[in-house]
Amino acid sequence: MIIRHLSLKNGIKVHAANISDNNEIKEALVKLEVSYPKRVIVLVGGASGIGWLDKFPMKKAIDVVTKLAEETNSVVIDGGTQAGIMTEIGKQRKQNKFSFPLIGVVFDSLLMKEEPESILDPNHTHFFLVPGDDWGDESSWIAKIATVAAGSEKSITILINGGEISQHDVQYSIMENRPVFIMRGTGRLADEITITRKVIPVDISQKPDDILAMLRAELS
Repeated sequence: MIIRHLSLKNGIKVHAANISDNNEIKEALVKLEVSYPKRVIVLVGGASGIGWLDKFPMKKAIDVVTKLAEETNSVVIDGGTQAGIMTEIGKQRKQNKFSFPLIGVVFDSLLMKEEPESILDPNHTHFFLVPGDDWGDESSWIAKIATVAAGSEKSITILINGGEISQHDVQYSIMENRPVFIMRGTGRLADEITITRKVIPVDISQKPDDILAMLRAELS
């Protein structure tokens, strides 16, 4: 395991842990100074491909997630790049001056092709750099890091919009026995995915406070 110091947009500097094995996750959390076990929210869904009509409900859903994370003192874990829901949660966290840890998980070979400041969202607080060569290789790692960070505490996954890779994200969360909440009305996968016992629909047209209360109860 290697701890790196990355320079991102606007002169922001963050710490990142390069890991190659599941057994390194706990040590990485310690070295990144992310306290655990804590409640965890795994955020998955749309990166590119979010349609114009889906942007408003997506932003509404992210607003609920940021408030949920702050109120429940949770860690949020996502894909960490400058795209879609990841950019939006970073932006809202900054605008609201929230303090919850926001951890991005990115496959390490991406940073061999791109400079960190051109690919990583500067409003994330920490990063895990994991083995992989293509988009989606980080999916299993996101699920496993979330499980370790939560420990004995509760964790949930929230799907907003999403495409093909998001299907894998959902499957890996289910494999970790993590309930998945689907924000219906945010477009694409979130409106199409089959509902099962482990996949729970949430109607984004409901009042934000009602959605927040329901999700807060799941993390309590």
